[in-house]
Amino acid sequence: MSTVVNAPRVGKIPSLNGLRAVAIGIVIWGHSGIPTVVPGSTGVTLFFFLSGFLITTLLRVEHDRFARISLRDFYLRRVFRIFPPMYLVVAILIVLAISGGVIAAGTTWLGAISNATFWTNYYMDGFGRDGIAGGSNALWSLAVEEHYYLLFPLMYIMMRRWLPNRWHQVAVLLTLCVAIMAWRFYLEAHHAGYDRIYLSTDTRADSILWGSVLAIGWNPIYGEARVRNRWVATALVAVSSVAFLLVTRLPQSLSMTAGYTVQAVCLFGVFIPLILLPRSIFGIMLNWAPMDYLGVLSYALYLIHRPLILGINAHSHLPMPAQAVVGFAMALVLAYLMQLYVERPFGALRRRLNRARETENTIAPVVGATSEKTAST
Repeated sequence: MSTVVNAPRVGKIPSLNGLRAVAIGIVIWGHSGIPTVVPGSTGVTLFFFLSGFLITTLLRVEHDRFARISLRDFYLRRVFRIFPPMYLVVAILIVLAISGGVIAAGTTWLGAISNATFWTNYYMDGFGRDGIAGGSNALWSLAVEEHYYLLFPLMYIMMRRWLPNRWHQVAVLLTLCVAIMAWRFYLEAHHAGYDRIYLSTDTRADSILWGSVLAIGWNPIYGEARVRNRWVATALVAVSSVAFLLVTRLPQSLSMTAGYTVQAVCLFGVFIPLILLPRSIFGIMLNWAPMDYLGVLSYALYLIHRPLILGINAHSHLPMPAQAVVGFAMALVLAYLMQLYVERPFGALRRRLNRARETENTIAPVVGATSEKTAST
């Protein structure tokens, strides 16, 4: 006998693609060279939290439906989602490096291997930006996420087996998040460099784990969090977003230690109302079709935009704002082509392995708490 929980019905999670669009917009703006009061790092933190929430929700739904999680299918889905676009971009950058291209000049084999093996973040901490292909330093955050994808499903399966109470699971994850924050304080007190704290999985994984905390403890998809009034939802998103951004104005010693934790907590006040009330003011904006599609293209844009910016900077005599506009337009076209000819075909393969019916945003909200029932295996 095993416990099976009624899981939410299949559908599209509102606002997640719009949040992806906001995140990639912040990142590209931060890398464009145009002055901004919002650093690109805030977009990365938003991506991290979103990944933790979505992946944990998918794992939870799969376990609730089938009383087990297929690790084989999970890892293959991640391979089909992450690898084809990334390796295409890395291969192009390596070819440019071998041929003496401007964007990839100075690339070493060790740097290229770090790109290809999801170790860019630790390579950059140990060796700096030298040696990796020009524009590929954005892969540091993908490395952090891949380390999470590798380890967290195993951890979640063990928690479901030995800690079936979800509040015990939340307690474990909160303990990990606090420990990682304490580790950042320790490193800061011992004069660790910026890259050591900013880039490393052991110092940034809590930004993803906080999304997992939301998915297990207060998941709006499961009806475990409630916001009923769209004006309350709008106010909550506005206040939480402002607080999220104000953290970046703190001194570096605080913004890179407690700051990441405060930002993650602020995102609870963003995700819950935007998922529950997509017809609130901010929800309407994020679920607008162009914003939604920009979110679909966000992964390809993330991979492509930095090399394009460097190439345009090296070869164009346009003023900086014009370079940014041209670069964004080119990135959109290339991201569309990658989505059409690379991501979409592999997405079809991914759906064949999909017990929880994963696409990009997969589970529709339900009203009311779930009930439990016993089923035989």
